[in-house]
Amino acid sequence: MNMPRPNTAVQQRATCVPTQRGVSLVELLVGLVIGIVLSLAASALYLGTRETARGSQAISDVNETGKIALDMIGREIQKAGFYPAQFGNDWTTNNQFAGAYFNAKDVTKEAFNAGIYGCDGANYDPSTKGCATTEADKPDSIVINYFASPEFGNDSLLGNTNDCNRNKVANDSANASRSATGLPMFVSNRFGIVAGASYVDSDGNTISANNLGCHGNGQEADAAQSALQGIDDLVIRYGLYNGDGSEQSPTDFLTAADVNAQPVVGGRTAWQRVTAVSVCVLVRSVSNGRQQDKTGSERTYTDCRGQTLSMPSGNRYIFKSFQRVYAVRNNLSAIL
Repeated sequence: MNMPRPNTAVQQRATCVPTQRGVSLVELLVGLVIGIVLSLAASALYLGTRETARGSQAISDVNETGKIALDMIGREIQKAGFYPAQFGNDWTTNNQFAGAYFNAKDVTKEAFNAGIYGCDGANYDPSTKGCATTEADKPDSIVINYFASPEFGNDSLLGNTNDCNRNKVANDSANASRSATGLPMFVSNRFGIVAGASYVDSDGNTISANNLGCHGNGQEADAAQSALQGIDDLVIRYGLYNGDGSEQSPTDFLTAADVNAQPVVGGRTAWQRVTAVSVCVLVRSVSNGRQQDKTGSERTYTDCRGQTLSMPSGNRYIFKSFQRVYAVRNNLSAIL
């Protein structure tokens, strides 16, 4: 009896197929551990890079905010006391003080009797057209008065016919007669701190902070409007010349309260003798922008009152003060 011969080719192919087996539990656990370690390393690297980028952005924002705040206030200070030369100096005869700056408003309100006026530890109060009650170590405010050059017309965006909130100063009833006769419009901008304003940060959190605010005579009845976020404090000092015309440089920088206490010299009140203004703003970042300091190595900053303070431990905001001195150009040119 003949037996079938085995298929050697099939047998050879079968023996070439490798034996398959599953991953052992130990191998699986080792793989998971390696994957977790790599994921944690990548997450730590991402979070560290993110915090560094956020800190750099916060520092950049603080520097930019400080510069903008000083530029905003300084630009107005350099206009203080301006009156177009082509209209002459007839404004000097329209005030109860000899040689005073005619304000076209209520001459009994001292805030408008000079190109510059300040409130010490208080904001300008629109309801009284003066300073609110002074509080120690609270932000100052400043009132800046000048006349708009009317070449472009009262409805133009040029020629300073709008206040700091872009409201037309022609809305001020004190400008009604001036507008009718083609005289320059009176402009009065008042800068101070709006406390406790709210905003939403980059993480969607609602934050309360102090802002730089402005109140203009285009809308006298309104409260000051926030113009710039994160301005925590505003400190202003005023430089006066001696009054006899022999020296134009300020002899000292005084608080607004100290200026009010100065006597009339050479027929000019102290506010009419302000030739320079020192402005300092303390800026706070609008989001947490620094890593928590190590205990015992807390970072410090110098505020606008010359005090060196530790960064607060309860938050990670960045604080930085910015200071600049501006010449009151029109007061300098008016020195006899």
